[in-house]
Amino acid sequence: MDNAQQQLIRLYLDNLQVHVTAMGHNQVWSDWRDLDYTPDYNKFYLICDGEGWLKIGDTEYMPKPGQWFLMPQGVKQSYSYTDGPRFTKYWCHFTAKVGENNLFNLLKVPVFLEPGAGGEPHCLFRELLACESGTSLSAPLLIKAAMLKLIAYYVEHAAAGRAGVEPAAVSEPLQAVIEHIHLNYYRNLTIDELAERAHLHPNYFIRVFKRQFGTSPIQYVNRKRIEEAKWLLTSTNLLLAEIGAKVGIPDISYLSKLFKSSTGLSPTAYRLTYYRSNSTI
Repeated sequence: MDNAQQQLIRLYLDNLQVHVTAMGHNQVWSDWRDLDYTPDYNKFYLICDGEGWLKIGDTEYMPKPGQWFLMPQGVKQSYSYTDGPRFTKYWCHFTAKVGENNLFNLLKVPVFLEPGAGGEPHCLFRELLACESGTSLSAPLLIKAAMLKLIAYYVEHAAAGRAGVEPAAVSEPLQAVIEHIHLNYYRNLTIDELAERAHLHPNYFIRVFKRQFGTSPIQYVNRKRIEEAKWLLTSTNLLLAEIGAKVGIPDISYLSKLFKSSTGLSPTAYRLTYYRSNSTI
């Protein structure tokens, strides 16, 4: 995976919005069966025991205990019990949106993992279920946090596997815009210039970009600039004015304001914090 792909995946994850609609841990019912339906939510199944059958798209599976399946939103699927002992599984139904898109339309990930003998996936599902029964005011936030942990685990372990993870193909015009930003973020990029790359009217281009990436074009450009500024602050001794010139924000006051808005720290404080936390005694 090249650096541009990594940045695009991180952009998606940074703008991810999740909502859990149902969850549980149980043996499936004796009538657990549905054929050729298309859900408007994603599903995670972590198989604990038993036997069953799944079909995702055109591919059939006979999941084994320990396997963790993703059944994506908007994909035709089926499931059924078999003649053997019925599945016992952890499960949850959830939406995962980046802008108007399902995360798993934007990322190519395998539909199942084999996490191995470690019990971390089970712990993560138990954490999610514990949040459901919580009565605290912050319970909705805790559920979202637990769901994000599950997605993060799935994506990271998928990336480490043979299939890997990569962003799904972006339309050629938008891909051209992303590449142009990565190559020219240090310049004074305008919406008109970026829209021309996409062959779209500027107003329509802004809407299309935000639907795809969950952020506006200018926010994306500035995010790229701040990421580069963070790297320069921690890897060089350049003055802030020199860093501003390199990342396309020569106005030091504006750079400081944008940097603090993004990180909560001024550039100077960020650099000092980095050096202190990485110094050895």
